[in-house]
Amino acid sequence: MKNSTFVASALSALMLAACQTGPKVVEKPLIESANSMTLDIAKVELTDTATVLHVDAYFRPHYWIRIDSKTYLRAEGKNYALTNAQGITPDSLFWMPESGEASFVLSFQPLPKRTKSFDFIESDCADCFKLFGIDLTGKQTYDTPEDIPAEALEIDGNAPMPEPVFKSGETTVEVRLLHHRKELGKVLNMYVNDLTGTQEEYAALIDSTTDVAVFKFKQYGPAMALLPMIGNIQIAPGEHATVYVDQRASGQRIVSRRKGEAAQPFRALYVQGTYANLNNLVNSGTDCHVWSMNLYDGKFADYKMTSKAYAAHVIGTYKALSDSIAADSLPPLMKEWMQVSLQEEAVAAMLGGNYIREHNYRYTHDEWNRNPVKGIEPMKPEDQAEICKLFDVNNPRLLMGSRAFSYIDNVVYSDKGWMKIAGIRTGLIPSLQKYALLVGKAQNGVLTPADLKELDQEDDAFYAEALEAMQQSAVARLEAVKDKAHIEPIPDVPLKDLFDAIVSPYKGKVVLVDFWNTWCGPCRAAIKATEPLKDTELKNDNLVWIYIANETSPIVKYKTMIPDIKGKHFRLNDKQWEYLAKKFKIDGIPSYVLVDKDGSYRLRNDLRDHDLLCKTLAEKSQSE
Repeated sequence: MKNSTFVASALSALMLAACQTGPKVVEKPLIESANSMTLDIAKVELTDTATVLHVDAYFRPHYWIRIDSKTYLRAEGKNYALTNAQGITPDSLFWMPESGEASFVLSFQPLPKRTKSFDFIESDCADCFKLFGIDLTGKQTYDTPEDIPAEALEIDGNAPMPEPVFKSGETTVEVRLLHHRKELGKVLNMYVNDLTGTQEEYAALIDSTTDVAVFKFKQYGPAMALLPMIGNIQIAPGEHATVYVDQRASGQRIVSRRKGEAAQPFRALYVQGTYANLNNLVNSGTDCHVWSMNLYDGKFADYKMTSKAYAAHVIGTYKALSDSIAADSLPPLMKEWMQVSLQEEAVAAMLGGNYIREHNYRYTHDEWNRNPVKGIEPMKPEDQAEICKLFDVNNPRLLMGSRAFSYIDNVVYSDKGWMKIAGIRTGLIPSLQKYALLVGKAQNGVLTPADLKELDQEDDAFYAEALEAMQQSAVARLEAVKDKAHIEPIPDVPLKDLFDAIVSPYKGKVVLVDFWNTWCGPCRAAIKATEPLKDTELKNDNLVWIYIANETSPIVKYKTMIPDIKGKHFRLNDKQWEYLAKKFKIDGIPSYVLVDKDGSYRLRNDLRDHDLLCKTLAEKSQSE
C-alpha cells in the first residue's frame, strides 16, 4: 500500500508540474469592481516568465489616457510590477482614436499559476485606474450576495402601486456597501429630488470597518434618492431605509459592454423600507424594455411643428407607448409603474414643448449658443390642456414614477392658462405651485404669517406644516453659524469699479477669484478638491482666495458652507453679478479670474482643469 501510494503521488506531482509548464489563458475574465469604465481586461496569459494583460480602452475620441509606469498587479497580498508595454508608452499621453476604442498589451512579473483572482492597480494615486477581482477560475456569472434580509430579497410583482406619503420628518438612509474596496472611495454621495423640482446633495463618510454610510436629512413629502452609478429609490419622509449595494455592478457594467456578449441580469440594489417592494422590483436587474419618449435626444419632434401639431405628436406618441406597456408581459406592478413614469414624461413633454422644440433645433443645427431661436410657435394653453383628456394629470401618484422630477419641474413653473382650460383649481398641482413660491422664503428663514395665509387650511395643510418646519430648521442653522460665517461687505462704488475695489486691497499678491454658487455641483466639486491643498502645497501668504456668489445661493445653505471654505466671501445682488458676468464674458460657473501681483487680471477658465489650476497658482505665488 505504501509503494502504490508513493507511485500515485509521484504521478500526480508529475501531471501537476506538466500542467504548470504551459501558459494559462483566460479569455474575457469576470471583473468584480472598478473605479472607472475606461479599461477592460480582454484576456490574461499566465506563463512562467510573465503575466500578460490584453487591455481594451474606451474613452472620448481625441482625449488622452495615461498608464503609470508604477502600475502593478496585486494578488494574495503581494505586488507584481509592470515590466513591459506594447501599443502604449507608460507615463506618456495616449490619444484616443476617432472610434474612441483602443487596445494595448501590458506585461507584469509572473503571478503564481494557482492564483484565483488579482487586482490591477495603476499606481497608488486616488484617481488612477483600478480594477478589482479579475477572475482566473473561469467563473461566468455573479452570484447573489450573502446575508441579504428576506424583505430586501422578496419581490411581489402583483402588489398594488404604493401611495406617496405627505408628511415631514427626519429620514435616515443607511447604505451598506457589499464587496467594497477602500480604493473605490471614502465618501458616498446621494442626491434627493424634492417636491419643488430641485435637488439636494448629501455626502456621508464610509465607515472603514463596516463599509456603511449613513445619511440623515429633513424630508418634506415624497422624494426620490439617487445613488450615482448605482440606482434610484423612492423614500418616505421620516423612515429608516436600509439599502444594500452590490458594488460588483461596476465590474458587471464593464463585462456587459464586451462585444458579442449577452447582457447578464444583475441586481445592484436590495432595499428595506416603506417602498421596499417597489424599489426592489424596479431595481431587480430584470432585462426589460424601457418605454420612453426620449424627449431630449434631439429627435423627438420637428422644431418646425406648430403648437397644435406638436400637441398631437405628444398625444400620439404617448398612446402608442402606453399600448406597448399594456401589451408587455411584465408583472402588473411594473406595468403600472411604467405607465405612471410615461404619464410624467407626457406632461413634461406637453408643458415643456417650447424648450423641447428649441432643443431639437439646436441639436439639428449644432447651434448651442445663447442666441434666441426664432420661428418656433409658442405652445397654446388650449393645446397643452389636451393632455388632460388622456389621464388625471393631478394624480398624486405622478410623484412616484421614474420621471417625477421632470413632471414637478414643469407643472410647478408652467403658465396657468392650460389649467384654467382644463378646470384644475385644486389638488396636487395648484398646491405644489403655491408651495414652491414659498419654499425659498422658508429656507432663508424669512417666511411670514401672511405668506402662510396664501395656503388653503384644508387642502394645503401638509404644505403649511412643511414650510413652518423648514423655517424653524433655517433659523436654527443660522443661529449655529452666526459667529462662523463671515461675508465681506460689498464696496460702495459704481458698478464699473466693483471688481477693482474687491481685489485692490491685495495688490502685490496673486488672487484667484472664483465665481460660484451653492447649487452648482462642479463648483462644489472644484472647491472640495482644492480646499485641502490650502494647508499643503498651495499654502502661501502671497496667494489670496476670493469667492463670489450671488443671491441665488440660499442664505442658510451659503452661510453653513462658507466657514469650511478658506478665503474672502462676497455675495452679490443680481445687478452686480450680471455686470461682472458681462465684464468677463462668463459662460457658466465655476469661472475663474486670475489677478497677477501687478494687479492685472483676466478670465482663466482653462483653470477648470484642476491640475493646471494647482500648477499655475503654485508657480505664480512662489515667483518673485
